[in-house]
Amino acid sequence: MNITKEKTVAEVVTENVGADHVFSKYNIDFCCGGDVTIDKACKDKGLDFNVLKLKIETIVNKINTDVNVKEMDLVSLLNQTQQVYHNYFNENIPLISQLSAKVAEVHYLNHKEVVEVNILFNKILPDLNEQINTEEKKLFPFIKNHLAQKNGEQFELEQLPKTILNFEKVQKQMADVFKNISKITNNYSLPKDACNTFKLLYNNLQEFEQNLHRFIHFEKNVLFPKVLENL
Repeated sequence: MNITKEKTVAEVVTENVGADHVFSKYNIDFCCGGDVTIDKACKDKGLDFNVLKLKIETIVNKINTDVNVKEMDLVSLLNQTQQVYHNYFNENIPLISQLSAKVAEVHYLNHKEVVEVNILFNKILPDLNEQINTEEKKLFPFIKNHLAQKNGEQFELEQLPKTILNFEKVQKQMADVFKNISKITNNYSLPKDACNTFKLLYNNLQEFEQNLHRFIHFEKNVLFPKVLENL
């Protein structure tokens, strides 16, 4: 574990499983904005570097894991994307959509922000679902076929950089939408009259945002560079 001021936020998250929890706690963007140094991130947030470093080291030491994404081959990274991130989104999108619509319907008079939350959450779904579908049905099979020297017609090799660039552009837009959701909910702070459905919605939204950030970081800083390196 070698955390220095010169390393970027994205590098620290990639190299240290669990570091994303610390950055999330201090509202430090480690996905789309992860290319800034730790030193700059600390200065922007008024944090002491040594305190942040200690918190990262503490949580990393508590996490027992044999997974080191930097040492995984490309096929394993593709499988990791599907098994961890795609599966999470596919399982949780229907639940959150239902909760969001219900809370907006019941609580819109006293809490107008929940209407906007419902609109914003549904705004990202077409793009997120399209990316998952494209990766699972076209991009990932093409990459695996190419690595195995099999023929595949879904993609041309020269299309990959443009496809990845488009994915990253859409992912930034999705992250920005969730920044708005976090802002209008005051970082998912529950009102005093929140019912159980209201509480469940905010808990699930916060978890969803954290997983979205991890997904974006994983693809931008781990998976996509590996794809371009190997193809």
